Amino acid sequence: MYPTVLNRIESFSNELLLDIFEYLDAFDLYQAFYGLNYRINNLLQSAQLHIVYDSLQERNSIRHTLLPCMKSSQIRMVSFYNDLNIDSQFLSSTNENLRLVRLHEINPQSTNATFQHIPASNQIKCLSIRERRDYTKRNNSCFLNIVFVDQAHRFKCLVNLSLSLAGFTAVFPTVSIRFLELRRFSISNYYWTIDFLGFLQNNVPNLKSLHFIGNNRLLTMSSGPVLKHITELHMNHSGSSANLQTILSLFPCLCRLHLDQSSSRRSEIINGVQWQMLIESYLPHLKQLTIDFGEGIDEDIVQTFYTGEFWIAKKVMVKMIVNKSQFRYRLVKLIYFGHPWHFKYFHNFNS
Repeated sequence: MYPTVLNRIESFSNELLLDIFEYLDAFDLYQAFYGLNYRINNLLQSAQLHIVYDSLQERNSIRHTLLPCMKSSQIRMVSFYNDLNIDSQFLSSTNENLRLVRLHEINPQSTNATFQHIPASNQIKCLSIRERRDYTKRNNSCFLNIVFVDQAHRFKCLVNLSLSLAGFTAVFPTVSIRFLELRRFSISNYYWTIDFLGFLQNNVPNLKSLHFIGNNRLLTMSSGPVLKHITELHMNHSGSSANLQTILSLFPCLCRLHLDQSSSRRSEIINGVQWQMLIESYLPHLKQLTIDFGEGIDEDIVQTFYTGEFWIAKKVMVKMIVNKSQFRYRLVKLIYFGHPWHFKYFHNFNS
C-alpha cells in the first residue's frame, strides 16, 4: 500500500475504520491491511468479518490463510457462491455471533450440506438462498423442505428470509415448526396456494412484510385465511381486477402495498376507478400505494387517478419516463401516494 494512502487511513478514527472493514470481504480486508502496523492489526482482531466462498475463485483455503489470523467470534456473515465443497471445520467453528448466511447460485445438496455443519444453537437472523438456475435435477419443493422441515430447527431465530427458486413450483411442505421471530419474508418463483397461505397464517404469526414474486393463477378460492399480521406487501400481478381482489382480501391490515403491474394487455391494467374500489373495500388502513408499470404504459391511465375527492385526498404522484424507441413519447413508470415504497430489506445483503 502506498505511504500516502496509508497516512490518510491512519487519520481515520477506529470507529470509522471498523465501519469500512464491515463492507469488505475478509480475504480482501486482510490482504490489504494485515501487517501494516500494530494499531491496524488490533482493529482487525475486533472487526466483524464477512467471509466469501466462491468455487470460481482460487482463494478458498480459509483454514490455512485466514483462520490463523482471526477469531471465530468475528465472523458475522458468510456467503457461498456456486456449488463447492464446504469447509466443515470452518462452519463448525462459527459461534453465536454469526448473523447472516447467503447461498447464491447453489443446488439443494450443497445447501443441505452447508446447514448440517452450522451449529444448531446458532443465532442466525438473516438467510438468503438463490437456487442455481441451470440445476436440472430439481425437486419442486426441495429447497422449501430443507429450510422449513429438514433443517428448520436451526432457523428458529430467523428475522429475515429470502428464497429465490430456479423454477416455478406450487408445492409447499407441511411445516410443524413455528418461526416466531420471522418478520420479513421474500419468495420468488412460487404460486399463491392454499398451503402457502396456511403457512403464513399458522407458522409465521409475527410476519410483518411479505415480498412475493410469482403466479396467482391457482388462487381461485372465494375465501381464505385472513392474514391480519402482515402490514407490508410487495407483489407482482398480471391478471384481472377480480383476481387481485381475491389476493388483497386476505390482507385487510396492509399499510404499504407495492404492485409490479407486468401485464402487457391493456384490458388487464387496473385503472384508478378499480383501485378506488379495491382500497375502499379491502384496504382501509393503506397509507402507501406504489404501482410500478415496469418499462412504462401510455399516460392515458393517469387521469383515472385524478378524478373525484378520493384521489385528491390521496395526493397522487406520477413518475414519467421517456420511451426509448420514440424519444419524445412519455410513458408512466410509477403511480403512487404516500412515499414510493418497495421491499428492500435484502438489497444490500444480496448485492
